[in-house]
Amino acid sequence: MTDQGKLVFPVVHSLEGRPTDDGTALLVEATAFDGSVLRFAIPVDNVKHFIAFLLLWVGTMSAGQSADGDSDAAHVGEGSLPIPATSIAIGEPNGNEGYIGISVGRAELIFSMPVSAFGELGQSLLMAGATSPAMPS
Repeated sequence: MTDQGKLVFPVVHSLEGRPTDDGTALLVEATAFDGSVLRFAIPVDNVKHFIAFLLLWVGTMSAGQSADGDSDAAHVGEGSLPIPATSIAIGEPNGNEGYIGISVGRAELIFSMPVSAFGELGQSLLMAGATSPAMPS
């Protein structure tokens, strides 16, 4: 448990969930290390805000930190579940900042990054999407 003054925040170690029968919300059951269970529902249209909230805080907390000093690129996907993206969009709204929008069903997350990083990203996408030429038989 994490004690913040008079408020106690159980530390969650696992999450389970499912959609409501009518598909309007995601039902979540969070289990803490102390065995307590917190159940809550998030409307489908708010899932993107919840995810963005979590990612923004993690980004703020880990800014400039690296667990072992290595590049994160070498560890992409390690220990994580792959998320099936339904669409990806790239834009340059202003100046040196670009946006990458990734949709998963009705939820869309927008990530900002320097436009200068788009070249390397584009090359990586081209290499990943390239198919090997067919060998003559």
